[in-house]
Amino acid sequence: MVKLSFRVFLTFLLILNLTSLNVSLAQSGQKKIIEGVVTDGNGDPLVSATITANNSKSAALSGTDGRFRIDVSTTKDAALVISSVGYNSRQLFVYDTTGFLTVMLTAKDELGEEVVIMAYGQQKKKSEIVGSAYQVNAERLKDLPMSRVDALLDGQIPGLRVTPNTDDASSTKQRLNIRIRGDGSFTASNEPLWIVDGVPIYTGDRTNMIPGIQTSVTPLSYLNPSDIESITVLKDASAATIYGANASNGVILITTKAGKTGRPEFNFNIQSGISMINKNTLFKTLDATQYMELAKEAYVNAGKDLKTFPYNDNDLNTYSSTRTNWVDAFYGTGLVNNATLSASGGKKGFNYFLSGGYYNGQSTIKGNTQERKTLMANLGYDITKRLNVGVISQASFNTNNTFNPGTDYVENLPIFSPYNNDGSYRLYNKKITGSDENGIPTYSLVKFFNLVARREENDDIQKAKIFDNNFKATYRILDGLTSTTQYGINFSEVKQRIYAARTNWSGMETDGTPVGYAGSYYNKTVMKTFIERVNFNKAIGRHSLSGVVGVELKSQRYNTRSISGGGFEDDTKRDVQYAAAITTRDSSLRERKDASFIGQLGYNYDRRYYLQLSGRRDGSSAFGSEARWGDFASAGVSWDIKNESILNSSKVISALRLGATYGNTGNSRLSNQEAYGIYSFSADYNYGGMPGGIISNIPNPLLRWETARQTNLKLELGLWDRLNILIEAYNKKTVQAIIDVPVSRATGATAAQSNTGELQNKGIEATINWSIYKSEDIKWWLELRAAHNESKVLNLYNSNDRTRGNFIWREGLDLNTYYLIRWAGVDPRDGAPLWYDAAGNITRVYDINNRVPGKSANPAVFGGASMGISYKQFSLNTLVTYSIGGYQFSSFGRDMNSDGLNIETDNQSVNQVDRWQQAGDLALNPKPIWGVSTRSVMNSTRYLYNTTNFRLNNLALRYRLPDWYFRSVGIRKSSVAIMANNLFVVTPYDKTNRNSFKQVMSGYPQETSFVLSISVSF
Repeated sequence: MVKLSFRVFLTFLLILNLTSLNVSLAQSGQKKIIEGVVTDGNGDPLVSATITANNSKSAALSGTDGRFRIDVSTTKDAALVISSVGYNSRQLFVYDTTGFLTVMLTAKDELGEEVVIMAYGQQKKKSEIVGSAYQVNAERLKDLPMSRVDALLDGQIPGLRVTPNTDDASSTKQRLNIRIRGDGSFTASNEPLWIVDGVPIYTGDRTNMIPGIQTSVTPLSYLNPSDIESITVLKDASAATIYGANASNGVILITTKAGKTGRPEFNFNIQSGISMINKNTLFKTLDATQYMELAKEAYVNAGKDLKTFPYNDNDLNTYSSTRTNWVDAFYGTGLVNNATLSASGGKKGFNYFLSGGYYNGQSTIKGNTQERKTLMANLGYDITKRLNVGVISQASFNTNNTFNPGTDYVENLPIFSPYNNDGSYRLYNKKITGSDENGIPTYSLVKFFNLVARREENDDIQKAKIFDNNFKATYRILDGLTSTTQYGINFSEVKQRIYAARTNWSGMETDGTPVGYAGSYYNKTVMKTFIERVNFNKAIGRHSLSGVVGVELKSQRYNTRSISGGGFEDDTKRDVQYAAAITTRDSSLRERKDASFIGQLGYNYDRRYYLQLSGRRDGSSAFGSEARWGDFASAGVSWDIKNESILNSSKVISALRLGATYGNTGNSRLSNQEAYGIYSFSADYNYGGMPGGIISNIPNPLLRWETARQTNLKLELGLWDRLNILIEAYNKKTVQAIIDVPVSRATGATAAQSNTGELQNKGIEATINWSIYKSEDIKWWLELRAAHNESKVLNLYNSNDRTRGNFIWREGLDLNTYYLIRWAGVDPRDGAPLWYDAAGNITRVYDINNRVPGKSANPAVFGGASMGISYKQFSLNTLVTYSIGGYQFSSFGRDMNSDGLNIETDNQSVNQVDRWQQAGDLALNPKPIWGVSTRSVMNSTRYLYNTTNFRLNNLALRYRLPDWYFRSVGIRKSSVAIMANNLFVVTPYDKTNRNSFKQVMSGYPQETSFVLSISVSF
């Protein structure tokens, strides 16, 4: 695929060069007069903007109304350059331009960043933002993998952390945890609210799973990242309170690309590449020789005779010569192809942006593919000088083929083969299972659950259709006063078809009878949002007022259906409708409605003193009948000291700002049935021989959303127009947190949901943006991002501790505190496992009562670093992420170190080579004993890993061809880039012959990819 793409690229360049030999680079033309107006991002006129022609000495300045008039040559390469101090320049080609031009310039700060897109259509310069908001634009995203939008944020936003949803190998379509300033809830969702072009989108349930669907595929993978213009993350109360009951976990605003006035512009980008597993992150296991040595030793240690060792050669298995690399059986070379074609432009009050995208990704895990086809249209039309209507429509068609090898790629024994001698898939192994009365070993056939066969013979296909329609009408009542009506529909339909073939154990009965099993699963979700708002922005002398007031109505409805059955004549007809017997049918319907009133007021005096007040009142049907409404408010102030007369002329201090905010937000991300009494009916719940029902959810009419009270302090310092430092400190206290509380068993349940918890997140974030060197030909910049967060449990029901798996919730402790027995190592006398008891004494007895609170999963510091270097037409950009401190318990690492307990069926970590063999050995692992539990594999700090890591996420080298090179054939801009992703990761205690945190981070090895990208604009 890569070779083909490269040949196509070379042919493309050859054709363009041959064509350019026969076409003149310039054509003579006549003069014509161009008239227009220059505005800022809010539509207000820009005074004294400079307008120059690139092929003549003509120049003009915009007047007090922003208007300009200039004489320009009509040659094909004729262009206007429009610039203004504090704004990004624009270039417009005018060869076929007609009519009156409207040119909008976007503001930039000292380091050249654009204005920030805020809530409900507001745009603000960074110096005007009172609260905490951080934005990345399309330029920062273009060189990153285009598979899913949530992964793009990794390391890019201070205070935002992206981690795998689980450390095990449970899903090849892995969900990601997005945490903005830590975990803010015990049992409700900790995921942020996602807004696309002003309208919330559906991202699944509280953990981003789609109800009713068996295999998790995040809805965020349905979006085309190439259509994104910017992503803004709102972090504190002042920035996010306007989203009220859904804002406690932060808000992520996605703004898609839009057309601009000017000649039509077409952009085409194609990316093609390969991926392979990063072997440094692959879990290391025993090879066949190592396994046989360790297995026989464990067998003897168990007091058994090697004559009955199970794995002696026979007519079906040649164990002694089999050397299977199961990683090769389950992994291969991945492929990625991504193409996007867009068209944009506008004139006479009409602007448009149209795009079509195609993504096809084949994972390194064989049997996993993702195909995404997207269409987008962003249209705007000025019906009158005051009335503008627009529509943003997006469609996404997705197909996911899923195969999950689980841990078989490391657990399958290297002395097993996936194939029989005749090449068919192996379903049985033959091994010794005992001996007769004469001591002669007896052989038996043992089932082999061969996942290679499942991959090739079974189906797990998921198809999703997503439609987003966003209609908007904006009426300019007065200058600086607009009314906007917005209606959005987010439609999602997911269908999943699963089939287990009759030819492998997943489709057979326990005795080997072929059956075949099928299942069909369905989810349809419709979210409707209506927003009516009035935005205002007015300057009177040194006073400026801005803000928004409005109402938002929202409904969400989803229904699920499932049906499964078994009994197929053959594997040619795989739909459940052909099953001989239907075993299960299920359906559900849930609906939720919300109503909100919003308001925000911003004031600044002389661009020095800023005040922002925000409020929202929310009502939701998801909460108890006695607690349907909630009020949220915030206030913030900031002082731009740089604009004071004492610093206004300083050449050293280019920016100095202070800010403080306080307010409350809510969290309503929980099931809409939590407040109600739910009954489950089944034949299993019989009463008097008749089917009956039981209560499965205790009603609580007082259940309400959680509330987070947040304080944020901000300091920004700019030096020499080259160095910018932003430091923010925050304190977020979640009250009325939802948590399970015990109830009398007489109710028919053991726990109920209640607003009785409190927890706190506090921390500090720092961002350093440094323009290291800047000249006409060379630009070198660096941005460092760092964050520290502490989560603490403040209050629990009756102050009772709560254990959650390997964690404990205890008042005064970190929310993510591990509660484990402490591992003390191996007794050098006899190889027995050792632990510490609760008092800290060494013991040979594993007792769950010896668990003590210990390490935290929270890192001490985490963040990222971006750097860019450009020289003339070349540019090099990098993205590094890091996490320092924190611990992670690895169930994956535990299961691969069984000390002989599971060695008959599972391969072992290479760490097991370092085991106790004789008295006096100071070994890493206890004495291995075949099939015997010494409880050494029970949960303890033995499997707790330091999560400190540094990762080179992205490296991109781009060459932009000179603009004149292809001008003769209509190509305005073109570039070629080579991108590398996930090149390496460094973790503590790495050894070439041992496993460390690097190998157990997520249950699967990371993928390293190399991608060739070609971009053309014409």
